[in-house]
Amino acid sequence: MTLSGTILVVDDHDYVRTALVRLLERAGHTVVARADGLQALEAMRQQPFDLILLDILMPGMRGDAVLATIKSDPALRRLPVIVISGDQDLDLVAHCIELGAVDYLGKPFVPTILHARVNACLEQKRLRDAEQEYLHMRLSLLSTAAGHPAIANDPALRLALEDPANPAAIDRTLHTMLNRLEAEQRERQRIEDELRALNLILEQRVVERTIVAEQQATALKISEEALRNQTNILLSILDSMGDAVVVTDADGQLLHYNPAATQILGDRLAALLPSAASVPVAQLPDQRTWLLPSELPFARALRGEAVDAAELLLAAPDENPKQWLSITARPLRDAGGNLSGSVAIVRDVTAAKHAEAALRASEERYALAAQGANDGLWDWDLIHGRMYLAPRWKAMLGYQDDEIGTTPDEWFGRLHPDDREHVELRLAAHTRRLISSFELEYRIRHRDGSYRWMLCRGMAVWDDSGRATRMVGSQTDITDRKRAEERLSHDAIHDALTGLPNRALFMDRLNLMFKRTQREDRLFAVLFLDLDRFKTLNDSLGHSVGDELLVAFARRLESALRPGDTVARLGGDEFAVLLDQLNTPADAEWVAERIQQMLQTPLSAGGRDVYTTASIGLALSSGGYERPEEMVRDADTAMYQAKLRGRAHLAIFNTTMHLAALNRFQLETDLRGAIERNEFRLHYQPIVELATGRTVGLEALVRWQHPIHGLVSPGEFIPLAEEIGLIGAVGRWVLCEACCQLREWHARYPQSAAMWVNVNLSARQLAQPDLVAQVAGVIADIRLAPRFVKLEITESALMAQGETVMALLSELRSLGVSVCIDDFGTGYSSLSYLNQFPVDTLKIDRSFVSRLGASRETSEIVRAIVTLAHSLSMTIVAEGTETEEQAEQLRALQCEYGQGWLFSRPLPPDEVEQLLAATGQVCV
Repeated sequence: MTLSGTILVVDDHDYVRTALVRLLERAGHTVVARADGLQALEAMRQQPFDLILLDILMPGMRGDAVLATIKSDPALRRLPVIVISGDQDLDLVAHCIELGAVDYLGKPFVPTILHARVNACLEQKRLRDAEQEYLHMRLSLLSTAAGHPAIANDPALRLALEDPANPAAIDRTLHTMLNRLEAEQRERQRIEDELRALNLILEQRVVERTIVAEQQATALKISEEALRNQTNILLSILDSMGDAVVVTDADGQLLHYNPAATQILGDRLAALLPSAASVPVAQLPDQRTWLLPSELPFARALRGEAVDAAELLLAAPDENPKQWLSITARPLRDAGGNLSGSVAIVRDVTAAKHAEAALRASEERYALAAQGANDGLWDWDLIHGRMYLAPRWKAMLGYQDDEIGTTPDEWFGRLHPDDREHVELRLAAHTRRLISSFELEYRIRHRDGSYRWMLCRGMAVWDDSGRATRMVGSQTDITDRKRAEERLSHDAIHDALTGLPNRALFMDRLNLMFKRTQREDRLFAVLFLDLDRFKTLNDSLGHSVGDELLVAFARRLESALRPGDTVARLGGDEFAVLLDQLNTPADAEWVAERIQQMLQTPLSAGGRDVYTTASIGLALSSGGYERPEEMVRDADTAMYQAKLRGRAHLAIFNTTMHLAALNRFQLETDLRGAIERNEFRLHYQPIVELATGRTVGLEALVRWQHPIHGLVSPGEFIPLAEEIGLIGAVGRWVLCEACCQLREWHARYPQSAAMWVNVNLSARQLAQPDLVAQVAGVIADIRLAPRFVKLEITESALMAQGETVMALLSELRSLGVSVCIDDFGTGYSSLSYLNQFPVDTLKIDRSFVSRLGASRETSEIVRAIVTLAHSLSMTIVAEGTETEEQAEQLRALQCEYGQGWLFSRPLPPDEVEQLLAATGQVCV
């Protein structure tokens, strides 16, 4: 627990006082600061303090003199004092302790120690104050305790109080007295609480039982009244129904029937009951099958069946049919589930049957005419809600004549959701005579799930009151025409490969955004994206795979965006995104980061997984643009700045990028002449045998010594060289220079004659058709044994080009040079695929080496890589070895070689020569 108190800080140095005040106030203390001893003594006499932090060595009155004054003053002598000094004179410190200081704190002080010692002193002061308060309280109690009954009735307690010379006995007496008083109080409180609780329980139970009794009585009255009302309502409903309602008992005897039963059935009702004579009384709708009473709906319901709208023709066998009936019957069951009777609803449908027959004849005549038409005819009965759809109408949608019903929903339910409201509005306008005819193009769903375009025309028929009673029309399939129109419109403003909007459509939408911004304040942004390494992938994997990659990237890009955003392909591997309705610029940055995250998953192209990234430039509408072209231009400029920073970067445009673009153009111009002007330099980083510490190889690293800008980083000019097509020339220079230098060192330092040199090959170099000839020519011209040359290829470049690079590596190895995979572990290579590559060495990426010891998982990954390499007869080099602990773990994992700043930084040639000359074999 941290205590708080009022603390006086005394020190002549401003920065010390300030630091102490800040630390103590953060800990919750009230702090007063003084610069010398006299001011401090004056402050102590003006207000009380819990603790003094006192510097010993101060001008004027020293801290030990202030301490002596404090201890000699009766009003101040109880104040705890911690002395502070940067002086290491322990005698002076000891002198202050003798004067009465409670502790010592050295300069510079550690905040943790400072707080610990301050808390300890405040705790000690609190205990001393409590002890004084306790003594005063004890004296007060002694004066009053003798007359208390608990003392007067206990001779031992009374004798203890009468002996003031025995404080311990008094304390025990007071403690005993307090315990007894507290016990008596607790017992009284317990009894009162129990009585109160019992009383509450009793009252609650009385109330609850009273409420339950009242509720039960009320519910019973309500139930009885509801039952009477329901019975009356049910009887009224039955009596008012136009259909006959008949109820029988379990034996088929009539229990109840409503007036409609007499009107509809008359004396025929008895013939329908199960108890009637066993003679045929009805026919089925086919008018060929006669039914006995035991086969009628009443009897079936008494057998537990549910009968729905069973139609039959009621007549005696020797009479003509006279009455069509529709009967629905259900069994009745008691509370125990036992069959107790039946109930049936009987409807006279004779008139409807005659009307159906007449209508059927009319429809047959109409159908003959409709079947001969090329268009799909329809006839809508607006009064009864029935619709006739000609077979041709149904065939247009892929259906047989009997597969679509007669309700309007058969039409409206298949309309495209975006068209249905428009169709309904046009129909309503025509039936209300707001427009003279109904004519509309819409989409309707085919049986196969697709939508077909139709041209529909129709006319309504009105009765004398002006109400539309019927509507007839036709439907013509215009899908082919609409598709041709849409294709022409789409192709004009969309990219043919990806289907995305093209530059024209993108600029049109951006122009609309500018116009909206003139009317309302809104923030939007343009993202300009360029696929990293696309040219290399396109050249190495083939243009067809490159096209597949662009399509896959387009789909991935669409999935990363919001519904209202626009993504377009501007050309080649360049894409643009228009982000609307942004709250802050951070929203646009979030979208760009989401795109980068989604690209961490490989794209599928040419039957393989291809890893790629994108450089993204961002321009915000808040930049004060007047024309859309300016915004796209600046997003493009920002994208190039992102490329200069490396792959998978985002750059937000600012005005300084114009100057950066000019500088980049100048740098490109300078780079084109750098080889002729001999401005490139090679530095070499040793590769060390971990078991012996010997340097066995060197990695050649190119540098550009610019005449104006000085040493230019490879990360700045290598991507530029790749982009402008100079990487081949730079690579040839590096290979030639490194081989020449190594041959010279072999000649001058015989003890290093076994040392090799590693030279990096970029992905663009791997795509050069004459790469093998270049390497062979350099080695032959310099007369360097090929075994001393190791060519490094990054894992990502290897996996991106796959089988294409496999033959190339085989040709290179046939020259006698070695092949090394650089940055292994970062390219998601297939381990089963690795043994197919002609590779001699794996270089573990520095990201794994740097986490050795910090992560067990990393150690297991490195162990697996080493085991894999050894099983494939490959050697291992651990890049980025920075500590001796990492080196020890690598040795334990049987890793052969290490490379990193633990052994040496990259060295210019003259420093390498110094190392070669200093020892028989370089040991870094």
